[in-house]
Amino acid sequence: MSGHTKWPEIRNKMLDRPGAAEALNQARIEFDEELRLYELRHVEALSQVEVAGRLEVSKSAVSNVEHVEDVRVSTLRDYLGAIGARLELVAVFEDDEEGRRIPVHLGKETP
Repeated sequence: MSGHTKWPEIRNKMLDRPGAAEALNQARIEFDEELRLYELRHVEALSQVEVAGRLEVSKSAVSNVEHVEDVRVSTLRDYLGAIGARLELVAVFEDDEEGRRIPVHLGKETP
């Protein structure tokens, strides 16, 4: 295929630009911070039916958890456990000069 540039070559040229690696890293951080529950499930290649089976709930219950504005911490912990993740809560004191980050533990952990 003459006239076509392969993706790795394009990516490497982009990363050679000053500040590109840092910008890409920042974009990855922001992307990771913005993932919704259903997007996490998709990343793990799981269907709502599979997650529902693991949680022993209905598919519609999984859909509700994925789209509700406010979810209980215990429900979130169980959902994340079903997709192979662990919930970690951190209290961030932004007004503190040191930007303290303190882990918060609520009740029992799921295995």
